[in-house]
Amino acid sequence: MAPPQALVQERLCGTCGNAITAQAWSADGEFLAMATAGGELLLLDFRAGCEELLRGERDSSLDVLGFSPDGRFLMAAGQNGELLLWEMGGTGVRPMAFDPVPLQAGWLDAAAWRPHGALLALGAGRRVRLWDGERRSWREESQELVRTVLSLAWSRDGQRLAAACHGEVLLWRPDDIDELPQRCATGSAGVALGWSDQGTLLASGQLDGSLMLWPDGAAGRGWQFSGFPGKVRSLAWCDQPGRLAPLLAVASTDIAVLWSQQDRGAKGWKPEPLVLHEGRVNTVAFAPGSSLLASASSDGTVALWDGRGRLQQLLEGDGQAITCLRWRPDGRHLAAGGDQGQWWLWPVTLPPSVRSRSQPSRPPRSGGFAP
Repeated sequence: MAPPQALVQERLCGTCGNAITAQAWSADGEFLAMATAGGELLLLDFRAGCEELLRGERDSSLDVLGFSPDGRFLMAAGQNGELLLWEMGGTGVRPMAFDPVPLQAGWLDAAAWRPHGALLALGAGRRVRLWDGERRSWREESQELVRTVLSLAWSRDGQRLAAACHGEVLLWRPDDIDELPQRCATGSAGVALGWSDQGTLLASGQLDGSLMLWPDGAAGRGWQFSGFPGKVRSLAWCDQPGRLAPLLAVASTDIAVLWSQQDRGAKGWKPEPLVLHEGRVNTVAFAPGSSLLASASSDGTVALWDGRGRLQQLLEGDGQAITCLRWRPDGRHLAAGGDQGQWWLWPVTLPPSVRSRSQPSRPPRSGGFAP
């Protein structure tokens, strides 16, 4: 059998001063933001072909960041317990910084924008608070969990919000202040959360080395899948429908696992271990609009897999552990960051085995970045 055709043949790259902890694309794919363990925040503007250092080095890390789906705001938070916000002014215009918002809640690393508009959910200690970009203020209502909030996830329609801590996952509709939240016991800490694209399945990666899965829009009883070699630190749903459910990828220690539902009920879910990496798999992510899966490892590699778990290509990170990765919304460009501050951007050609729908592909303009 002939080897798979190379999906990646070139790259862009650059360097920050510290380990890269998080990356985020704007919804239109024109901006890429990167945060570091030294508190830096770098913004790449591909249309203008330039970069802006929005925040210089500090003595505390930034660990979570993201653009609002409407493109108006960029947020970041981390070790010092402050919410940082910028208002985007468009390509070629330096974003305007808001005054930092101290929350007196310790380390902040759980945040998620609602899929539409500009509503930000932020875990602050045991509370989930909501910042409304339309009003530029906090909503009065909030939810409290039994322990510190560890992860957050909106349903794809933006109607429901899930929050995980040690011992439970809380579900509610933020726009319905009269509805009581639903509490789902887990017995362990949920460190990764994610809704399927259709909103019918909610997954939670657990600290105890198990995966929790709730069917029927989280109205059904949860299923628990055990036996992972360590905590399930990352998970990702494919946005393409499967026969019964979309593919689900998870990462635990040095392996990624591809889950598919082949029959109804909990026993119908079958795992396919993707054994390749020689170091911890830090994150997994499906390319939007396809079943191409990327797994990033501390061994300094990013692996690209098709929807059947077949390796398509192995990308090298110049000897650095790969700490994070993020697909551009077009599903044709993959960004990654390393533990020594280097970042990479790979244009990806999708193989026929993972294509599902045609999408326009607008390559980022390299500007002054090194190829």
